[in-house]
Amino acid sequence: MFNKINKYVSNFNNIMENVYNRKIIASSKLFWGYTQIYDIRNYDNLDEIINDFHTSLKELLKNNNLISLLEECEKCKFHCHTHNFEEILLTDKDIYLCDNC
Repeated sequence: MFNKINKYVSNFNNIMENVYNRKIIASSKLFWGYTQIYDIRNYDNLDEIINDFHTSLKELLKNNNLISLLEECEKCKFHCHTHNFEEILLTDKDIYLCDNC
């Protein structure tokens, strides 16, 4: 019985942690599909999420010596058309960041 309770509590904790995770995906001609998961409890606004997303993409390109792509990524101005920060807090849907407007 104790094992069943531990399993239930563990599953509940996993579900509660996932409640705060948001999948952020690049909607970009060059970087389409690049995806990161962010815990929204660590952010105060959308600009912080976008900045971390852009930084993580640049680091990936730099670490893999993809210099031409890194130079293109430096020019990107990621933004979100579909959600403001408050909506991101309330949704469980994927969030797309655009850079090709």
